[in-house]
Amino acid sequence: MREIEVKEIQEIVRDCCSGIAFEYPDDVMAKLVTYAEKEDKPRAKQALALLMENAELARTKRLPICQDTGMAVVWLTIGQDVHFTGGSLKTAVNKGVEEAYQGSYLRNSVVSDPVFERKNTLTNTPAVIYTEIVEGDQVVIECAAKGFGSENCSRIKMCKPAEGVEGVRDFILETVKLAGPNACPPMVVGVGVGGTMDYAAYLAKRALVRPLDSENENEQYRQLERECLEQINQLNIGPMGLKGRTTALKVNIEWFPTHIAGMPVAVNINCHVTRHKKVVL
Repeated sequence: MREIEVKEIQEIVRDCCSGIAFEYPDDVMAKLVTYAEKEDKPRAKQALALLMENAELARTKRLPICQDTGMAVVWLTIGQDVHFTGGSLKTAVNKGVEEAYQGSYLRNSVVSDPVFERKNTLTNTPAVIYTEIVEGDQVVIECAAKGFGSENCSRIKMCKPAEGVEGVRDFILETVKLAGPNACPPMVVGVGVGGTMDYAAYLAKRALVRPLDSENENEQYRQLERECLEQINQLNIGPMGLKGRTTALKVNIEWFPTHIAGMPVAVNINCHVTRHKKVVL
């Protein structure tokens, strides 16, 4: 049995949430550079150059990448041979988020009640926390900051099985079209297929933090990702909605077995920066 102090988790979450507010992930930056080289429309090329300039200013001057510093989403993949000591794991995660947002002077964007009393918690907590128990004695911590310009463009559909791959593809493209410039393209498109209604949405969110330089392990889904990305970039929405060949940097699809009578499809869109970081203990 391996023992880990929850204080260590708190510190990692704090450092991750603070860091991703100022520094673009390497995989995102690499995609921006690649697409800037391929973009042939002047306004689109200029928009991509400005995004990369923004990235450099944020990194060197320690200024937030965006005014919407996001709602914290934290995934904890926990080995079953790990025992946490020193307090509540959930409390430690939320304390880490709070310390990051207060210590780095980031905007607090979380309200305590979604409908009636929309009062700011002033700590950017509670975070959205997902846990998964696996074999072994490692703990994997992944943090993301989800801005709501793009989150509000996300959708879910309970497709009929008869709609097949065409139905999945059409829904992805329709969602991107509806999002247009509102999701601050070039966007990253996370897609979840299968499971139940709620699990498809979880898979879509999970897909967003899959590295943009990775390939889907399933050949059919890998091909579907490529086809969707190609068709999305033919929509001519372009960087920041200024037209161009670069509407999305990547489409990532995660899937799970589902019921014989259904085919849930969720599309979770993120703005170009897709702030995320992963730490393995």
